[in-house]
Amino acid sequence: MIKKVASLLCAIVLSTSFVVGNVASATVILPDSPAYSYTSDCSSDLSISGTTATCKSSVIGYYDKTTKIVVNQTLQKQNSSGDWEYVYSWYDTIYSFQGSLTNTQSSLSNGTYRLKTVATVYAGTANETITKYSKEKTI
Repeated sequence: MIKKVASLLCAIVLSTSFVVGNVASATVILPDSPAYSYTSDCSSDLSISGTTATCKSSVIGYYDKTTKIVVNQTLQKQNSSGDWEYVYSWYDTIYSFQGSLTNTQSSLSNGTYRLKTVATVYAGTANETITKYSKEKTI
């Protein structure tokens, strides 16, 4: 009986090794962000022209799940200590499974800026919150 169990275990290990060996040679692409229940994609983009910042946040949910999206944008500036300080913020509620929010802020002083996007995505009363940061831009 022990020999039969040992033989069976050996067969399983060998077959698993063969399968894993073949899978390991395949190209595996991992997602950049964790999987979300109600959100397909979320982005936070900042562009600066002269002293005016254009802030764009886009959120895409799922047609059959997402019922509402609440977007909070915060333009932040890096201080001399390297911390991020509040400059201005905007808020909007989108009653759809996808949408975007674009705002501008002018007369910015020299420095390094980023856009923080916090999106709360709803499916009925259930929700999830996603935070995304733009690339830093310097004036």
